[in-house]
Parts: sequence; C-alpha cells; structure tokens
Amino acid sequence: MSGVSIGGAAVTAGSVEAVVAPPVPDRPTGWWRAWRDRFGLAEVCGTLGALAGFAAGYAQAGSLLAAAALATIGEAIGFYGCIAAKTGSAARRATAHLGGWRRLAAGAWHAVREQLASCAVAETVDGFLIRPGCMVGAAWLLRALPGGVWIGFVVGKAAADVAWYALEASARRGVRIVRQGVTARPVRDHGQVPA
Repeated sequence: MSGVSIGGAAVTAGSVEAVVAPPVPDRPTGWWRAWRDRFGLAEVCGTLGALAGFAAGYAQAGSLLAAAALATIGEAIGFYGCIAAKTGSAARRATAHLGGWRRLAAGAWHAVREQLASCAVAETVDGFLIRPGCMVGAAWLLRALPGGVWIGFVVGKAAADVAWYALEASARRGVRIVRQGVTARPVRDHGQVPA
C-alpha cells in the first residue's frame, strides 16, 4: 500500500480499491467569531434594552434598585427576543423536511437543544442575583463621580456579562459532554488505579 496526499485529502491505494479519507479540517476560526455569530446581535439588542430599562427606572423612581430591575428585564427581553428569532429560524431550516405537528415538535426540541439547555442555568442565576447586584453595586459605588451612576451601569453590566458568559460556557460544555455520552465512570477495581 502507498499513501499520497492530494489537496489536503489523504488517498491510500490498495490492491483492490482506493479509499479517500475526509479532508483535514480547517483551523478553528476562533472564539471571537463563534461568540459573535452566536451572541453578537443578541448582545447589542440586550444592551439597548438594558439601557432603556435603566434610564426608565432611574428617571421615574430615582432608585438604583428599580433601575437595575428594569434594566435586567429590558436586557432579557432584548437578548432573548433576538435569540428566539435566530433559534426559530435555525429550527425552521432544520425541520424543513417535516410537516404539521411533527415539525412544530421537532423545532421546539431543536431550540431546547441548541440554546435553552445552556442558557437556562446561566440566566436563572444571572437574572435574579448577579446582574441586578452588579448594576446596583457599581452604580452605587460610583454615584459620587460626575456621571457615576451611568459609569456604574456600564461597569456593572460588563461584570455581569463576564459572569453570565462564564456560566453559559460551563453549562454549554456540560450539555455537549452529556450529548456525546462522555461521562465519568466509577472505578471498579481500585487496585488498577495508579497512585
């Protein structure tokens, strides 16, 4: 047998047939492009919603707590509205071969697998604790500065986003591990385990 590489595809010739291996995968495009494709537009929509909610809450009540609560709600509406539209569109394309209730059920399952499974854990912790706390805390700490409440809003939102994306990435990794069936197995024979 002899092996030849042609244009990235490995061709091995045997006595009876030639077997073509799949081409060498391209280098990963990077985490930035993957993040931007998945969350970029949603983050812009969420930020605009958060800004509107914070402005409305602070202007109406003069309360940082009300502003942070409305900013959290506004961001969730903007962010998940965009995610729902993108996921619905992807589910529509993925289930084009089905019809009726089967398509609806398959589309819903596609949406749960692709987005909700990884975002739900992060959003639960973020929406009730991390995001309002970061926004209120940063705005309160920086309120003495000129424009400090708004600077605090930006700093608090950035800190909350870092926490949310860390939680989401961890949950997404867990979902991928479970989906692939790669889980830790208990050790059956402790004598075989190296020290």
